[in-house]
Amino acid sequence: MLTGGVAMVFAKMGMNNNANEHLALVIRTGVLFMMVLGHALYAGGLKTARLIDNKTLTWFILAGACTAVYWILYFKAIKTADVSVVATIDRAGILVTVGLSYFLLNEPLTPRLLLGMGVILCGTLILIWK
Repeated sequence: MLTGGVAMVFAKMGMNNNANEHLALVIRTGVLFMMVLGHALYAGGLKTARLIDNKTLTWFILAGACTAVYWILYFKAIKTADVSVVATIDRAGILVTVGLSYFLLNEPLTPRLLLGMGVILCGTLILIWK
């Protein structure tokens, strides 16, 4: 939560100095890749790479493609709008996550979860209402 919030503010601050959102995303993603790779090497997480079957690899590739599209659109949004509003609207993505996890992963929809989703939806609607 803390690092995610700080990262978006830092990205917006960088774009205020005439860097476009595409360059910002390339730099951020390069740093991210190097740090994740370094951590995986340090933790020995790449030793089992050969055990990944094609179906699992396909899911990871699809997740990576979705993340790429998400970040491209997110950086475009924070370049053109207030990062505080964009970040709040972005968090409404949990509604998609919960819906898909219910239908595809058979995860339960508890009353507490439904209430929380409703509050998030209301907050998002308040922010986008003009």
